[in-house]
Amino acid sequence: MGKLRLAIAFGLALVSLGAIVWCTVAARPVAGPATLKSTPAPNPWVAAAARADPDVGWARKATTEVLLTRADTDDLESVPEGRIDPRQRQVKVTVVHRLQLTHEDPLIEALRHGSGFPKTLQQVTDAAFGAVKVDGPGLAPTTRLAPILTSDTADTMATFTVTLLRQLPQEQLLKIDFNAPNAFPLIVTSRTIAVLPGEWTVLRQEGITPQREREERLEFAVGAYPVSVTLAPDSQGFADVVVEEDFSWATALGVLTAVALAFFLLRSLGRGWWERLPNRELVVGLALAAPTLLIPLFAEEWSAIAYVILFVAVPALVLRHAGRVLPTSPPWTTRDLLIVTGLGVVVGLGMLSWSWLHGQLSGPALLAGGAVAALAAAGSAIAFSVDLGVRPVIVRLAVLSAEAAIGLLALALWLRALLDGVYPPDSTRLVLALGWAMIPIAAIAVATKQWSRGAVVGAVLVSLLVQGWPTEWLDAGSWSLVVPQPVPAIGSLPLDPIVRGVLGLLLLGFVMLVLRLRRLGGELSAIGNPVAESTMIAVLMVLYITPSGSTTLADIDVPLPLLAITSIVAWATARWLLSGPRLVVDEPDTQEQHRKLIRAAIHRRLLLLAEQELYRFGRGRIGAGDLSMTDFEQQRTAVEAALGAHGRHPETAFATAAACTPWHNGVHAFTVSLLLSLPFTLVYGLPEGVDLTTFVFDGRYLITLPAFGFLFGYFYPRIRGTQPMTKALHLTAAALLTELSGYLSTLAEPDIGAMDKAQVVGIVVGQVMLVCIGLGLFWEWRIMHLADEPWARVRNLRSVRSLVAPTVALVLAVGTTAATSAAGQTVDRILKGEQVTMTFPR
Repeated sequence: MGKLRLAIAFGLALVSLGAIVWCTVAARPVAGPATLKSTPAPNPWVAAAARADPDVGWARKATTEVLLTRADTDDLESVPEGRIDPRQRQVKVTVVHRLQLTHEDPLIEALRHGSGFPKTLQQVTDAAFGAVKVDGPGLAPTTRLAPILTSDTADTMATFTVTLLRQLPQEQLLKIDFNAPNAFPLIVTSRTIAVLPGEWTVLRQEGITPQREREERLEFAVGAYPVSVTLAPDSQGFADVVVEEDFSWATALGVLTAVALAFFLLRSLGRGWWERLPNRELVVGLALAAPTLLIPLFAEEWSAIAYVILFVAVPALVLRHAGRVLPTSPPWTTRDLLIVTGLGVVVGLGMLSWSWLHGQLSGPALLAGGAVAALAAAGSAIAFSVDLGVRPVIVRLAVLSAEAAIGLLALALWLRALLDGVYPPDSTRLVLALGWAMIPIAAIAVATKQWSRGAVVGAVLVSLLVQGWPTEWLDAGSWSLVVPQPVPAIGSLPLDPIVRGVLGLLLLGFVMLVLRLRRLGGELSAIGNPVAESTMIAVLMVLYITPSGSTTLADIDVPLPLLAITSIVAWATARWLLSGPRLVVDEPDTQEQHRKLIRAAIHRRLLLLAEQELYRFGRGRIGAGDLSMTDFEQQRTAVEAALGAHGRHPETAFATAAACTPWHNGVHAFTVSLLLSLPFTLVYGLPEGVDLTTFVFDGRYLITLPAFGFLFGYFYPRIRGTQPMTKALHLTAAALLTELSGYLSTLAEPDIGAMDKAQVVGIVVGQVMLVCIGLGLFWEWRIMHLADEPWARVRNLRSVRSLVAPTVALVLAVGTTAATSAAGQTVDRILKGEQVTMTFPR
């Protein structure tokens, strides 16, 4: 390359970089939403009050009456089914505002005109009387009745009625806030408030001087300032000393669960995994990064450190680990880079459009700067690569450089907007999601021992879904200006990007366990491999870390905590299933060997039946003279000789893996169990969630029983029993004990009726037995199908004995359906639990 051409190449590169720097420096801070808000239209109610004569305004009298009662059946009719907790207190708060006006007051005409009603009812009451806020989770939206006007010869009375429904624990206090009126000028200068507590007692008063104070009524006058009243339930006393037990089952079982799960997770990796240096370095790096993710909980001002660790340092660490472990480099080509940079240009054009629409940089300046940067970058790439002499390569490098320049310009303007504090709200989440996507890309590459383009695309899509559903990404305001938006939450846990990223890591860890089972299950030796066994138990413990029922900590009123007992029981029952007496099983290597074993087993069963029939009918025929002793002995000797040829050891042909890999068997068992479990979504409800992780967590009940089915298929030769149905019955016992352990607190709760408890147990038992018996019947058919033998040779549908298992499954299905249709709100809430829903802090 000549010196002149080299100077031109570097010069064009500097011109491209200079255009980007100039656009960044020339960019102006975008005006925030506060400066762009248009002046709201004047409230006709406030405008009418302002036009009134001062004497008319002084004549107005405002009173507010707050009545607290217990919500009855009619009040709760509009509440969604399953939301009512019978163990808590449902409170109805009725607020009645009255405004007395003279006939000359222009407010009367505004009320009669009703401009904007009913949408402006809240605005009208808050302007005149001030908003009344009641603490506690709401059972239903606040309702407002139409205003009532009553007139006589002296004045006119306007009555506004507001109804609020709240649900509180039995011992919780109830606070009512009376906010100041927000009208300017004030519609009334003072107001009289009366509180009728009913079954409550006034415990605290803030900013109040009572005019009348009785047990059944508190009356006071207040000006244009906020006050509050806190009430305590009459039936709930306060203990002088709270005695805490020295020993806590919740803590002990929680620690035991954590220790057991950590043990199985470490054991699932295997000794060979720990012997490799890159793996140990990865564990040390992740262990150092984990505590930093707790920084936002204790020091919010230092939360940026957690963001850098989770979305920059951890992805870099994992990518470095994948690069050291994998034997080959990523097979990315120039075409792949063009596609990636093309997508980056699309996103970049979106950012440049935002900059133009909101005045960060004028349209001509953006066009000029972008064109100069792209053309100069393309020219520089051509000057550097012209010596190659391959036109397609030169064109690709030029296009790649131009796309990179446009993307870099958009990134620089975004960073400038970020520093100025006004930027597209979801743009930060997009950058964080793309950074987090490097973790699953590297993890899948390590698990599959290869780099894959499909894995990259899937990881990026999953990363975007972890940070929010498409409806959340595309809602109004997400890509306009940074405006105050509520943060979705699960209960009291705000779903900010850090929390979503951590939950996504937990989901990724579960997927990695399943991928490890897939890799180990490619060989028949995985059935007896302790690493595979530990991985399977870890998967079950993770799925059962919380049960199907309610998971709210406040609902745990018994010493058996929901967050630990089901996971421990799943561990114990899985170990019991796999630790039974082991028979010597000759595993077939091919389908032909499996076919020979099944046919030999069927022949042996036929000989055993013949021997039974010979002894059963031989006595009668010998006594009747139809059969001589010599003929009997000849037949008996022939049958015993034929049985001796098969051996007297227990039959094990139906206890083999049928010449299939453990993973293949496990997937078949999981699929059948899942299909048998799907009808129970009508009982437990469909999964809900604000993103992919919370959706999967809420839908875990769909795969808990199928996970036991996967265990059944994966380790089928080791499951207790020698026949498919006996093994299925042992699986039923293990799964049933695990599922019922999640409802121990419900069964121990004295406030829940015996009939409700019986219905819960009946539905759970019906589901488990239907799935397990159905799986056993399917497995029996599958073993015969793989041997090219008809199922009727082992289960004759014309025999009463053979029809017992299908009949039991059918009866269980009908009984469970009947119990489900008869279930009330209490049973419905117990089964569905506290579903994950998106809440917004007020």
